Amino acid sequence: MSVSVIIPAAGKGERFGKKKQFLHYKNKSVLMYAISPFVFCDEINEVIIAVSKDDKNEVNDYLKVANFKKKVSIVEGGLLRQDSVKNAIKCSNKKNQIICIHDCVRPFISKSLIQKAIKKCITSDAVIVAVPSTDTLKETKDLKIKKTIDRDKIWKAQTPQVFKRSIIENVLFDLKYEKIFYTDESSLVEQAGYDVSIVEGSPLNIKITTKDDWLLAKAIFKEIYND
Repeated sequence: MSVSVIIPAAGKGERFGKKKQFLHYKNKSVLMYAISPFVFCDEINEVIIAVSKDDKNEVNDYLKVANFKKKVSIVEGGLLRQDSVKNAIKCSNKKNQIICIHDCVRPFISKSLIQKAIKKCITSDAVIVAVPSTDTLKETKDLKIKKTIDRDKIWKAQTPQVFKRSIIENVLFDLKYEKIFYTDESSLVEQAGYDVSIVEGSPLNIKITTKDDWLLAKAIFKEIYND
């Protein structure tokens, strides 16, 4: 079963102060680190990056340097993540029955974990990569603890998130969900009544959101490349 990968990368990085997908380590962007493992998966036959209009030329330049052997396309993203994902799905190969969505600022995803999630999706409605919580979690109101949450029931969602094409299309393009804001696609699929399974991810599969995350990411890069 062939797979289309979608990388929403039209974010402006307002909280960070710059576009995090274009941060560099060893002359390679975070975006290219995030894409590379997907290109080398046999199950995947296309990767689609949704970027802002202003960034198309820059991403094209990255792709020319990378010279991937697999098809990597660029589409114009939207104002919101869901707009970018929908634009990319519309441009994807309709023969591919699985859609895999990955954050452009998770540069440490592994090929083996991607393949594990895709394999699980063959027998599931949808699959997310996630890690069990190791922290004690508190529900609060006005900075006062209301209760302690059983962390054994808590998993922290990551990407990639993998879906049967028919399911993700039915949900994303359903008008009743159009105005719902969501931070990941699996929450919308879950709300629509589908089962979402988990494969255990890696604590290293971090999302670069803050400057502290970038400090951690650089430390991971240094460990990987023995700097």
